[in-house]
Amino acid sequence: MSKQKQLAEIHKSNEPYIIYKSKNGFDLYTNFSQKINLNKKNIKNFLNLRRKKKFFKKTDLFIGFFGYELLNNLIGIQLPKQKKNNFPKGIFYKPERIIKLPNVLKYRDNKNKKTKNYFKINIKSKAYTKIFNKFKKKIKSGETYQIKICTKYKTNSKIDTLDYFCRLSETNLAPEAFMIKDKNYSIISCSPENLITKNNSFITTKPIAGTVKKNKNMTKIKALEYFRKNIKETKEHNMIVDMERNDLSRICRVGSVKLSRTKIVEEYKDLFHYVSLIKGKLKNGIGNLEIIKAMMPGGSVIGCPKINTLNLLNNQEKENRNIYTGSFGYIKFNGDMRFNIIIRSILNFKNVSEISVASGVVVDSNAKHEFYENYIKAKALIDLFR
Repeated sequence: MSKQKQLAEIHKSNEPYIIYKSKNGFDLYTNFSQKINLNKKNIKNFLNLRRKKKFFKKTDLFIGFFGYELLNNLIGIQLPKQKKNNFPKGIFYKPERIIKLPNVLKYRDNKNKKTKNYFKINIKSKAYTKIFNKFKKKIKSGETYQIKICTKYKTNSKIDTLDYFCRLSETNLAPEAFMIKDKNYSIISCSPENLITKNNSFITTKPIAGTVKKNKNMTKIKALEYFRKNIKETKEHNMIVDMERNDLSRICRVGSVKLSRTKIVEEYKDLFHYVSLIKGKLKNGIGNLEIIKAMMPGGSVIGCPKINTLNLLNNQEKENRNIYTGSFGYIKFNGDMRFNIIIRSILNFKNVSEISVASGVVVDSNAKHEFYENYIKAKALIDLFR
């Protein structure tokens, strides 16, 4: 049986499964023997779990996600009362089977007639500008240097998760793309940003800060030129790189944290991103809990300084972010891990699909530009519904 047919059969069985982008294709995780719903009471025990074995199987890992609220709680930040849909704060699965899939996934749901879905945005332009101006004052008073305003697009919909994910991968393949299909929810993501890759004592992070829309005149070379000349984009990128270097320095040996790649451009369907890569070597005795607390939530989608900016955001936002700006990935039984930042994602729960996006506000930012940038980031996902 071909890999594509295997995938289609697993999908039609209604058993939960996960697909995650790998170096040469995708990995399909299935046959789950455990499912752990995380909360603030059990997350520390989960992260401190380390099973010592001389030899590890490929399935000796947990794969899943931490939601935004859970990551705040882990570092001692309690969110004020917000509008919630009671989606789980985090879920991890223990797979017993991993199937290698090719880089091109083919599946079509021919029975499902496509209809045009209308998305409602939770913050319209006028309200966004008001929040923007409020945060601009906070920046000028020194309470934060950069802050990410989140907007959320929602529509009532039943979706075929695999159909949507395959079409998204065709048009907007991203290095941290993933999907989860479970019985009562699904997540589809074309996330471009790796937050943690840990192998033995070595750890890297890849901050993305800087976005420009693609068009006929904006090539990859011209995008690099644009970022280098744009003071606002350069300031934003430098601040996030400095913050993530600082996050790594809390858990890495003195002098080991270095910029491996600085300010390169990555290309996606509707936009270009400004990207750097930072690496370090962990101090002796640093465990999973210390790593997650130091690195999450990822600074590039929050702002800086992290703690003060999180408090400002949480007191402003009326809706729970759910998965958005949380992290998806895996922790192996030997402590190695890989986690992304959950952005460019669709969460479908209770037949409601939501897409959350955010853009960075610094002292030189323009409200109209940032509001439009949010739409550009959401567009590749909204297009799936059309």
